Amino acid sequence: MKKIEKTARLIEKHDQLFACPICGREIKVEGNTVRCPGNHPFDIAKKGYINLLMQASPEDYSKELFNDRHTIIMAGMYRQMHIMIAEQLKQVLSPSDTACLDVGCGEGSHLVQILEYINKENMIGVGIDISKDGIMTAAKYYEDVIWTVGDLSKSPFQSKQFDIILNILSPANYHEFSRLLKATGLMIKVIPQANYLREIREQVLDEEKRKYTNDQTIEKFRKHFPEMEKRRVQYKWQVDPVYQEALLNMTPLTWGKDKANLSLEEVTIDLDILIAKSTQM
Repeated sequence: MKKIEKTARLIEKHDQLFACPICGREIKVEGNTVRCPGNHPFDIAKKGYINLLMQASPEDYSKELFNDRHTIIMAGMYRQMHIMIAEQLKQVLSPSDTACLDVGCGEGSHLVQILEYINKENMIGVGIDISKDGIMTAAKYYEDVIWTVGDLSKSPFQSKQFDIILNILSPANYHEFSRLLKATGLMIKVIPQANYLREIREQVLDEEKRKYTNDQTIEKFRKHFPEMEKRRVQYKWQVDPVYQEALLNMTPLTWGKDKANLSLEEVTIDLDILIAKSTQM
């Protein structure tokens, strides 16, 4: 089956999740197009994704960056984080159908890795990002997930449809999270801790700029999800020389920097996983 056909069938099976980005009404699949009762059509791309972005957005990240991120994530740099999230979700998932949305999914590898560790048959993953290049990269490597180009601040989904929302190392929109999350849903946000990628920071940043605290981000999350829990995952990842170039290229820390003399034997992964149940119960 072609990617466009497989994507059309996935969207048709889970069309209750989606809302027309123009009028907010439900959508239905017609061949390789989705359409709402207001006759607003959106074509499903041959490469296996749907673009529901109303206006093209300037691309901050390149295709090369997304490919480098895919390489690094699949090499296992974030594996312990993926496992920790998957184990947390396994404890709370019900046997019924489950919808998991990754907001700001980039090239999709975080979502796919977590879904694979959970290994739940009746679970659909949906990834949304404003970057068309990111979503195209996700669709290139991964099937069985609905990849969506869309506005994260006004996402093209119906309210109260998602059991899980993931927001991994990506900007948040708490109004949308609250709108999309089911009353019994779970919110998981991953943010850097003080020592994240310390080995790179020490080589490219002035000493004062190396300092980082996530206190404000945590407090903002707590404001919207007062009963939050926080789990810290911290470890060293050994950098195989074959991955060094991709690792240095994938992080904004090195943008505009001379990478010729940078050398990495290991990097520190230091992340906080913020977990909260919906506040609408």
